[in-house]
Amino acid sequence: MNGTYTSIIKRMILFGVLLFLANSVDVLAFPNLANSLKNKKFQVPVSAKKNSKQIPSDSLSNLRDSLRNKLRNSVAVTLPDHDVPVLFGTQKNIKRIQSSATVSGEELKSFPTPQVGLMLYGKLPGLYVVQNNFQLGSDEPAISLRGRTPLVVIDGVPRSYLSIDPEQIESISVIKDALGTALYGMKAADGMLLITTKRGANMPKQITFTSQYGIQQQIERPKFLDAFNYATLFNEALANDGRRPIYTAADLDKYKNGTNPFTHPNVNWTDEILKATAPVSRQNLNLRGGSNKVRYFVDLDYLSQSGFLVTDPSINTYETNNSFKRYSFRSNIDVDLTKSTTLSLSLFGRIRNSNQPGSTIASIYSTLLTTPNNAYPKFNENGSLGGNTEFQNNLYGMSIKSGYRPSVNRNLGADVSLMQKLDTFLPGLYASGAISFNSYYNENINRSKSFAVYSPVVNPVTNQTSYKTIGGDGTQSNSSSPTDLNQQIFSRFDLGYDKTIDKNTFKAQLLFIRDSYVLGGALSQVNQSLGGRFNYDYDNKYLLELATSYMGYDRYKAGDQWGFFPSVGLGWNIANESFFANLKNTVNSLKLRTSYGLTATNAAAGYFQYLQNFDNGDTFYSRNPLTTSNTKDEGPLANPNITWEKARKFNIGLDASILKDKIWLTADYYNNSYYDLLQIRRTNASAVIGAVLPPENMGKNQYSGVELALGYQNQINNFRYFITANGSWSASKVIFNDEPLRKNAYEYRTGQPVGQTFGYVADGFYNNTAEINNGPKVDGYLPVPGDLKYKDLNNDGIINTYDMTAIGSTKPVFFYGVTGGINYKGLDFSFTLNGTANRNVYFNFVNFASTGAAGGYGQALESSLLRWTPATASQAEYPRLSVGNNPNNSQVSSFWVKNGSYLRLRNVEIGYSLPGNLIKSIGFTNLRVFANGLNLLTATTLDGVDPEVLIGNVPNQRIFNFGVNLQF
Repeated sequence: MNGTYTSIIKRMILFGVLLFLANSVDVLAFPNLANSLKNKKFQVPVSAKKNSKQIPSDSLSNLRDSLRNKLRNSVAVTLPDHDVPVLFGTQKNIKRIQSSATVSGEELKSFPTPQVGLMLYGKLPGLYVVQNNFQLGSDEPAISLRGRTPLVVIDGVPRSYLSIDPEQIESISVIKDALGTALYGMKAADGMLLITTKRGANMPKQITFTSQYGIQQQIERPKFLDAFNYATLFNEALANDGRRPIYTAADLDKYKNGTNPFTHPNVNWTDEILKATAPVSRQNLNLRGGSNKVRYFVDLDYLSQSGFLVTDPSINTYETNNSFKRYSFRSNIDVDLTKSTTLSLSLFGRIRNSNQPGSTIASIYSTLLTTPNNAYPKFNENGSLGGNTEFQNNLYGMSIKSGYRPSVNRNLGADVSLMQKLDTFLPGLYASGAISFNSYYNENINRSKSFAVYSPVVNPVTNQTSYKTIGGDGTQSNSSSPTDLNQQIFSRFDLGYDKTIDKNTFKAQLLFIRDSYVLGGALSQVNQSLGGRFNYDYDNKYLLELATSYMGYDRYKAGDQWGFFPSVGLGWNIANESFFANLKNTVNSLKLRTSYGLTATNAAAGYFQYLQNFDNGDTFYSRNPLTTSNTKDEGPLANPNITWEKARKFNIGLDASILKDKIWLTADYYNNSYYDLLQIRRTNASAVIGAVLPPENMGKNQYSGVELALGYQNQINNFRYFITANGSWSASKVIFNDEPLRKNAYEYRTGQPVGQTFGYVADGFYNNTAEINNGPKVDGYLPVPGDLKYKDLNNDGIINTYDMTAIGSTKPVFFYGVTGGINYKGLDFSFTLNGTANRNVYFNFVNFASTGAAGGYGQALESSLLRWTPATASQAEYPRLSVGNNPNNSQVSSFWVKNGSYLRLRNVEIGYSLPGNLIKSIGFTNLRVFANGLNLLTATTLDGVDPEVLIGNVPNQRIFNFGVNLQF
């Protein structure tokens, strides 16, 4: 290699690594860093410039603006001449048979959220996103594709999307059918989330710096009863349970009037320990450019996100609030060693530092749900932490005086690939090889400590108050424990051929993959595959694609480790037919496509389950009485026949565009049959043989649905606008489930949607004793007025488990998204809506749930005021109150299954790019200021809770964000 280019690569790698290792980089340092990078001499050498075509700076600026506007206003638009990502390559959309959809990375940048997964709401048909916990650093959402969890692949390598930031992303695609994922054989049955990162280009150096700052707000924090209402309703709950009330009239008066906040407190714990807002900021710097010999993209990103807990610097010299900081780095470099040889090197790294109080965030939010406002004062009269024998953990103390627990997470990876054209042997022939290394390390540090609470004791003779100490102020712990130490080595070699002869185009690829992954101290798990893909088209009319993989997995026994997974696809570009010529000016493209194939997944294979294992223990189902406790216990029985779970996947689709591609449509129908699913037999055999049964390949599920996407875009002079919408209907059915024989057809899980909730069908409330006496008897319980009433489905006069059936909606889940925007000169605006229908959520917060003490207390929601009483029977929305779990009312029933449908204004962004002639004088090619928001409005039938997080976890968040983007 030319020494000049070697020097460039070394300098760029060294520069990027040094910045990546700067763990203590401060946010405010980035502007200075941007200025220094502007002056840093990373220009392409003169010798290289002479051999490359340079674009004038004015034209380049206009080109950048045009490209930026085009990307910003192109939402998942896949027109015929566009390249679309496929696994290990790209295809022209006109030749695409696979079922896929793509969103550009530019579009995702308008979402002010640190998690890439949270940017995908409503963006891609078939992809369903839901988030139920927003704990910092652990807030990645659950993502499903056609009812299953997709494999995440970044630049061809399976790895977590937590390793990248939005600025690094060129595009994200969902690959949905067997044809598109076939090359991954045994790992691809659940579809694929394919992420492609940005790379350099033959263009002058471009430096982009983005700084943004946001304010976070929690959505729908639980609303609890104040002390007076709590005490009043708690007395009522005790009376309903046949127990004496514990609060006197004088107590209720003191709670109501607040005359003695120390003996009769009314503490809104949510307001006392949680702040109304919390900051979040992100700084990004990237460089992109190159020549016809060397191309580069370097990205540095810093994220700082603060939690909502109050702090007290006068007590602690360390941070007790929960927080999350992320430092990430990526360098993608492509070098043409010769005219036929290209070397690519990608380095990426990520540092994630988290912190939380010693008592942990999960424990604090859990305690919020079980601590009533009258439990104890925040501080006693003498300034000590309040508490008592029922509540020995003061919430303020948990937040401030419990120490802290930092955690560190490191992810480092490198990809090296070499591509060699072999035209000298056969025109269109090429070979390439790649190897990737990825390491992941996580360590949790415990620096927590205990603290004492104090309960006032009044001497009845002297009326003096003393304080009983509960617990103690312990010393601070200082320990650490690595929780993850993972390594991955991924290698790939492929031989390809691409040739057009007259109207015939041939494209073939032979691929070998080896993926070795080590999780902690476990033995490595290795997938190996020999696969191939063949594409043929005649005159862009008739399309054929064959793809297959012969893949093996070392977690199965020798002789049963390998499987063959073929797929086939056909396509017909109707618009290219001669009989369609008269319509060509109106209908620009019209294509039918279909695919069918066999895929599989080994995600549930377990740890060598074909081998019998034994664990240390001191119990045996059968043993010699003389044996000591130093014995080996038999673990779950081995399954020597365990194998991969399989799927037969069928897809048929239509792609069309009209009116000069201003309007486009894509539609898909799929039917995926999963079989050999691993399940444990639901028989009593384990009780007979005295061992736990192993999972076996016997389950069958079916997933089917329809996906539609429609878009319109146009430009009138300087005014550009677009709107797109997508909707997905997703249905599932249990075809076979090894369930026991049941008395009634409605009891069977087989034939119902996968994961369907079963329970009793609620039929209102018992309003009087006559209804109780004349109705069916409840097995093991005597109802009283105000209890839930259930339907006797088998009409045997008894309410028992034989009356449980599918509850809630069994219709296909419908989820959708709408994205639109405008761009006029320098002003741009965009929005994203997403929503769901036919979605069930189970919401049963038990009021006055015990905290563990005898006859314990618990928190209660404001909705308790709508409980059943004799006076409110006609309008009551909830059953009568009880202390703790009522054995009848807390049963799983349709009463607690709520309609979880919602429509959310997920994202809005408005920006303005200053005129080019104004910013040239200060050395910029583009300067854009912007503001965006996340989760701004939500329409839902649920009252007092967020439709995604519900209650119990860290609440959902609304974010208002402001930023500036500079290019020079």
